[in-house]
Amino acid sequence: FEPTLYKRAQLLEHVEELSHSKGHSNNRLGVLLGNAGCDQTKTLTHVLWSLLNSIPAQTTQRPHRHNSVALDLCVSAKPGVYTLMGREIDTQGLIIDPIRCDWAPGGVFVTPPGWWHSHHNESEEVAWVLPMQDAGLYTYQRTLDIRFVDD
Repeated sequence: FEPTLYKRAQLLEHVEELSHSKGHSNNRLGVLLGNAGCDQTKTLTHVLWSLLNSIPAQTTQRPHRHNSVALDLCVSAKPGVYTLMGREIDTQGLIIDPIRCDWAPGGVFVTPPGWWHSHHNESEEVAWVLPMQDAGLYTYQRTLDIRFVDD
């Protein structure tokens, strides 16, 4: 594959378009960063996956899990933005005994493979996160097994 440049203005424009589209989900409001050389998996490389994801103000992205490990970079967030993660969920879809990771711009947290996690924005501004995952390989092998608590 060849190097690919993702320009900030274009990424934000795509997210803005999505936010006004019918049927968009608050569980995923972002732009998948793909590389033309990886059109089958729609990933950055054969191994890496990334999504510039926004979390609107006063919004919760319900728990989900996947087999890939995630390294999440907080691009921007005000106090009151955090991620909860844990190994199990209860019958109401809430994470049991969660670990709380408060976001700070430039901060990074790791979500272990298979752990349930939810993102929370209790602030009055949009928060942005850039997760990097080894999901390319899982996607190719069809073993990513991403699950959303509400599905």
